[in-house]
Amino acid sequence: QQPHGGTKSFDYTELSGTLLDSNGGIPVSVNSIQRGAVSVHGQNSPTTSLGGSTPNGATRSRPWHDFGRQNDADKIQIPKIFCNVGFRYHLESPISSSQRREDDRITYINKGQFYGITLEYVPDPDKPIKNTTVKSVIMLIFREEKSPDDEIKAWQFWHSRQHSVKQRILDADTKNSVGLVGCIEEVSHNAIAVYWNPLESSAKINIAVQCLSTDFSSQKGVKGLPLHIQIDTFEDPRDAQVFHRGYCQIKVFCDKGAERKTRDEERRAAKRKMTATGRKKLDELYHPVTDRSEFYTMQDLQKPPVLFSPADDMEKSFYGHETDSLTGAPDLKGTSPFLLHGQKVAAPTLKFHNHFPPDVQTDKKDHLLDQGLVPSAMGDYVPPLKRGRMTPPTSERVMLFVRQENEDIYTPLHVVPPTTIGLLNAIESKYKISTASINNIYRTNKKGITAKIDDDMISYYCNEDIFLLEVQQIEDDLYDITLTELPNH
Repeated sequence: QQPHGGTKSFDYTELSGTLLDSNGGIPVSVNSIQRGAVSVHGQNSPTTSLGGSTPNGATRSRPWHDFGRQNDADKIQIPKIFCNVGFRYHLESPISSSQRREDDRITYINKGQFYGITLEYVPDPDKPIKNTTVKSVIMLIFREEKSPDDEIKAWQFWHSRQHSVKQRILDADTKNSVGLVGCIEEVSHNAIAVYWNPLESSAKINIAVQCLSTDFSSQKGVKGLPLHIQIDTFEDPRDAQVFHRGYCQIKVFCDKGAERKTRDEERRAAKRKMTATGRKKLDELYHPVTDRSEFYTMQDLQKPPVLFSPADDMEKSFYGHETDSLTGAPDLKGTSPFLLHGQKVAAPTLKFHNHFPPDVQTDKKDHLLDQGLVPSAMGDYVPPLKRGRMTPPTSERVMLFVRQENEDIYTPLHVVPPTTIGLLNAIESKYKISTASINNIYRTNKKGITAKIDDDMISYYCNEDIFLLEVQQIEDDLYDITLTELPNH
């Protein structure tokens, strides 16, 4: 207070002299304060600017608990749907106690630590689901609005600083999941896909985030970027249309930093209660503390997420099943909104994360390499000794191409692991035939010999073979499946 009783207003020039960053620029928080100033009848609004004046000429400052907060104009507003039925997801970690109710909840987690995510479904009488098995894609994406190119650049920057090119952004604990159907699929470095039966039970998967919120800048002391764990659920695993989308805002810390941050906020919350004055209780300003974090349901189901994989892993850029076929789409632009780099792939490719497309020819040197020629010490080109293939070994996966009698387009079956169980799961995923309903699976070769399929036959004799799939009902809810081998085209 001034001696005459007036409230001292902030002097921006004095403020900027003390708040310049190391590069002599204005910090983001000050910039946001400036941008947040709005004009009301030619005067600045006192609630959105420093040192603003009220219409009657009296000056006032913002309440202490408002400093450091974004103005409404700077906040990221995400339209939501609030409903007690339908799909619901929870991250098994408490929310922050310092987020105000008008802001999205945020959860602090540790890098590399596994946290459970529970997938639940409460039947919705107005919008029932049609399939027993659904597909949920769990991914890590940026909260802030960025162009797809900027997001890719951020992930590339992170990837360039890792010790191994195989380092994933999002990991899953494959051994301790509950209620899943089949295997967990690696869609990209920042996304995994799971299959589950929401009408039967809930599902749980443990995931770990392997990047920090501060990993996207080379400067020290920068504020970490908020991230989202986003879950897209598809009613039909073969469909490209998202049925439900949810997100949970997180910040990722290292060395048990999440626990330290939580303790600090709890101490500040206790201090707030001791010093609280005014009509409205401070407890009513903040989200009530919960032991686990509920995902928000998003209205926008159309915006495609940006999925990242290294350049030599381009096949993971695809997301969904809308072009599962052997006939590559002549123009992928617009037909597959989940293309990683926003570019059309040079050659038709199959949409499975362990299948690698041909290298894109970029210059003369690469073209010569693709022709099997490498430069020698004398300057001419000679055949190489050996060039290794990038295709993963069949000990990890097998690809089959199948179609039914009335189909012209083949459907790829991604058999992981390459066993009869993996084949059953692949058939269930693509053709919605429960594994419990399949009595036997047979293979008829080109000579007309029919044999029962076993693990060795899949591992050693079936990779990338082409089959006609025949389903024969032998009893109620019991089927025999025959794969008849077709000649290669």
